[in-house]
Amino acid sequence: MGGDSRHVEHGFEIAAALRTEMFRGSAEIYDAIYSFKDYAVESAQVAGLVRALHPEARTVLDIACGTGEHARHLAGNHGFEVDGLDLDAGLLRVAREKHPPGRFFQADMSE
Repeated sequence: MGGDSRHVEHGFEIAAALRTEMFRGSAEIYDAIYSFKDYAVESAQVAGLVRALHPEARTVLDIACGTGEHARHLAGNHGFEVDGLDLDAGLLRVAREKHPPGRFFQADMSE
């Protein structure tokens, strides 16, 4: 059994490294890569779900926020105060430019 847990732990380490590297250096092209996404519609769906489950909610934490496009829509179109976290500093830089009122943190949601 001891060997199995070391393999599992090693697998988690590899997965964490892959998550970190996945979008590194893509901040400038991230929005172009995901240009097919309808952030306005997705944000409206999230806002509707939040309001249905927690009508008094005024804040949202956008985990894996990327360039902050959902944060921008959730704040601008739906009145939420939105903060975010992401692994990539470059993506966070763009998110801060898009949504200056938000606080954006470099962090791993699994930690």
